[in-house]
Parts: sequence; C-alpha cells; structure tokens
Amino acid sequence: MKLRVLFGILLIVILTACSSTTQTVISDEVIFYGEGEYWNVSYIFNSGLYEEKKINWVEIETKGFELTQEEIENIDIEFEGRDGLITGNVGDMETKIEGNAISFLVGTVNFETYEEDEYKITINFKDKHDFIKLQIKR
Repeated sequence: MKLRVLFGILLIVILTACSSTTQTVISDEVIFYGEGEYWNVSYIFNSGLYEEKKINWVEIETKGFELTQEEIENIDIEFEGRDGLITGNVGDMETKIEGNAISFLVGTVNFETYEEDEYKITINFKDKHDFIKLQIKR
C-alpha cells in the first residue's frame, strides 16, 4: 500500500514537471492594453529600458473628461503583475502629459516578462474608479 502511494506521488510530480507551458520571453518592445469605463491604459514594456533601469512606462488616457495638471495629484493607482504590486499617486511620479494622456514610470512588477502575461491596474480619481486587465496588444 505504501509503495502504491509513493508511486502515485512520484507519478504526479513527473507529470506536473513535464506539463509546464512554454512562455515567450519578450526581447523587444510590446504594449499591454486594456479599457475601462473611464480610462484606456497601455503598459509599454521595453526590454532595453527594463534591463538598463528596471522601469517602464504606463500611459493612462481619459475617456470623456479632461484633466488639468493639478488634478494629476488626485489619481491613485495600483499596478499588479505576476511578481509584484506597485501603488502610488501619479502626482508623485515622473510624468509626461500629452492631451488627455498621462504617461508615468513604474518599476518592476515581473522579474521576467512574457507575451502571455496579464497585468491589472486599479485607477482611483475622485468618484471615478476603474479596474482594468491589460493583455498584449497584437
């Protein structure tokens, strides 16, 4: 009986190890994109920028309303990847503004980035709250 249990455990371990899925490592630049009720979001992963500084850009674009420079301080975000969570206020981050789009730098949320990855971002701005899933834009 003990031999059967041991054999069963060994079989499960072997099958689990052999069934791992192949993931495609990103070696250039890709965009992970998602849309919410109030925001469109892009996470621009650039492998060179990541390797050099361990950062990348996130761009959030308003849908149906405009922001002033001062209102950026009212935007709080949570950006989640497979290996980490980044929280903060956009007003405290390095930002670029073009029209209704705000770009800001984020640090590492995954130790390795794959095409199959999915990111989640929560954006809170006054009475507007969005939870958005980002997937690779093809």
